Amino acid sequence: MIRRFSLFRSLGRYRRLAATCFLSCLCFIGLAVYGWGVSWREVGSYAFAALVLLLGTVAVAAFTGWLLYLLRKR
Repeated sequence: MIRRFSLFRSLGRYRRLAATCFLSCLCFIGLAVYGWGVSWREVGSYAFAALVLLLGTVAVAAFTGWLLYLLRKR
């Protein structure tokens, strides 16, 4: 039980790092829109394309894991 709490305590450091990375990414996107004249529609289309590619990669990985599970089961 004590180990579990120490694990959560160590994850707090990475949560702050993730929040910092997220904030810096938002600032960079804001700079692209404000400073370089990129439209919000274009930013949205890039974000949608990145999300589709990420979901596709996760789906291929899940399918590969399922196939490996079936092969090991035999």
